[in-house]
Amino acid sequence: FINLSKIAISKSNMNNLNYIEYKDILIPFDYDWKNISVSVSGGADSALLAYLLSKIIKEERLKTNIHFITNIRMWESRPWQRYDSLNVYNYIRETFPSITYFRHENYIPPELETSKIGKIIPHFTGERKGGDPICTFSYVNYICNRENINSWYAALTRNPEINLSNAPDDRNSKETDNVKNPVEIFNNIVISHPFCNKAKDWIIKQYKELDILDLLSITRSCEGDKNSAPEIFESLDFYSYTPYQNVPTCGKCFWCQERNWALSQNNL
Repeated sequence: FINLSKIAISKSNMNNLNYIEYKDILIPFDYDWKNISVSVSGGADSALLAYLLSKIIKEERLKTNIHFITNIRMWESRPWQRYDSLNVYNYIRETFPSITYFRHENYIPPELETSKIGKIIPHFTGERKGGDPICTFSYVNYICNRENINSWYAALTRNPEINLSNAPDDRNSKETDNVKNPVEIFNNIVISHPFCNKAKDWIIKQYKELDILDLLSITRSCEGDKNSAPEIFESLDFYSYTPYQNVPTCGKCFWCQERNWALSQNNL
């Protein structure tokens, strides 16, 4: 399903990057890159992106290393998120044994989450942001410079064009507030959001067509916990959770609604 022909895109501020065409998106990728990184949360979007990047490297027999970057968030109320990301990492690494992988883990204090403090921190862009995007991007910048990484990929998608409750307002349009361009360059690092104009139904469709529904099955979208859905999670938290135990989904948060909608759109 991947067209591995390289397509030169001539843009004055993009240094004539090479792109790989996948379906109707373009993924910036240079065959000479030695290290690339991808943010992997344990969700379906980032797992798919990590899989596609690995497939490109394998099929082209490249020597490119992949660095997974994972942020530990809401550690006390959702400790399973760390193990969801580890499940995805181990699946990808076992599926593509010829590729060298590294995993970097960052910690974001729950007290600094945007949901706690709002968008109050000055950012170099001139905007104000909450603590989680500040910590996330700062850590990415550090790792990419420390490890001589050429490109960082993140799997941001847009909201479905249907009315789902509590949809994040920074993903409402095809040009999101968070990402003005699918590709930009910062500190000589290529930053890519190849899925930013795609909704979740497109993501699920790729799992189906690539025949990797087993990978989809180990990803998690739900952001519910005992605080938002005590009737489902009861007292489950960091202190009672056992790594890799089965954890229910709330079925009512935006992320559950979005995933269920996307699955239904693909008859799954």
